[in-house]
Parts: sequence; structure tokens; C-alpha cells
Amino acid sequence: MSREDVKRGPARPPRVLVVEVNPMYRSVISHLVELAGGQWESVSEIDAGRKLLAGSRKFDLIIIGVDPESQIDPEALNEVRAMAPIIMLDETYNGSLQKFEAGAEQILPKPFVPDALVGAIKVEFRAAGPSSVVPLATKIELGGLVFDLRRRAILKGDAEAQFTKREWEVLAFLLASPQSYFSAEEILAQTWGPDASTEQLRSYVARMREKLAPLKTWCQLVSEKGRGYSLFVQEVSVKTV
Repeated sequence: MSREDVKRGPARPPRVLVVEVNPMYRSVISHLVELAGGQWESVSEIDAGRKLLAGSRKFDLIIIGVDPESQIDPEALNEVRAMAPIIMLDETYNGSLQKFEAGAEQILPKPFVPDALVGAIKVEFRAAGPSSVVPLATKIELGGLVFDLRRRAILKGDAEAQFTKREWEVLAFLLASPQSYFSAEEILAQTWGPDASTEQLRSYVARMREKLAPLKTWCQLVSEKGRGYSLFVQEVSVKTV
């Protein structure tokens, strides 16, 4: 250990805010946060969570449990997402696409499988990010499209597609080598890490294709059996901004 490491001391464990009205679920989720290597604070209502988020303590992840009686307005979800990434545990699983568009990084069904939640938490704890030109630039112009890192959006004239953090990580990796194919395992190794599954990737890709539909003339996320996934664009010359 270096002298600088001694001065800094051990790194702080990731801090997680758990928002769940059911006390039994709240206790179980908090325990799973510990198993994943994090610290937690818990509240029963989103308004109480927003007060904590507005304070001096910073959180690295927010886990929100919803059921038919405790749905959250997408605008409120978007406001909370500005503070930290979100994992949502959804008993109804209705309107999931809206929740992703508002910023939920992952949605798990509720009741949830404990191992699945621990894995999801570890994925968010990991500072994933493909080593490509995309994270280093504010904007990239490619094939007549604008890839806006800050907004996590792809724009072409009036058409726009917005993505969650996890979706953008996949796009960023593929954008580093457009028109090239990568297996699911290669993509996960460079983005979400080994705790994520190929089934999760397939689910995300399906949702990403829906978002890219207005831009399919210029940009498509394609797959080919035996080859993997590829981001096809009209042109491959890149201009960073």
C-alpha cells in the first residue's frame, strides 16, 4: 500500500437509498444491499427519499419498490434519477418502458429473486464504461446522426431517441466499431460485467430497437446468429465535439 493510500484511507462502500413502503420488503432489500457490499438507508415513501437526496449525504444507487398502491409519477422518477441510478422493483410491471425512459436503469419483477437483485446491485456498483471515443467526447457526429453523451440521446433533425445509462453503455461500445459484430459475452465483458446475463442483454436490445425505430433509415441495431450484435450506420467517419 502506498503512502497516498494510507492518507486517503479505505474507500467508502457504495451508499444505497432504499424506498419501499412494505417493511418486510424494506428489510430484505436492505440486507441484500449489505450482501452486495453496500451501505443503506431506507424510507417508506418517495417524498422522504427526495428529502434525503436533497441533503448533504450522497447516494450511489436508489432502489425503489412499487406496487399497485404505490406507483410513482414518471416526472418524479426522473427528478430522483438526476441524483443517482435507479433499480426499480415493480409488482405490476406496467408502463415499464415509460419508467426506463424516465431513467430507471434496471427493472426487476416483484417479488424478486434475491440473487438477481444482488447481481443487479453489483452491476450498478461497478463503474462500467467501455474504453472508446464515446465517453471522452461531449458529442459525436456519425452518419448524419448526433450522439449526445450528456443527454444519452441520438438525434437526426427532429427525430430523437433517448436511452438509459445501461443502454448507452452498450451503444457506446458498439459505436466504437460500427458495422462490426460482437458476441453478447464480449459486449457484457466491456460494459455491464460478469454479473449481467445474455438474457438481460437480449431484453435491453429489444427495447433499444424500439427506441431506434424513428432513426432506422440512418442507424440500426442488428443481430446475426453466430456473429452477435452490431450497430449499422450510414457512414463510419466520426467527428467528435
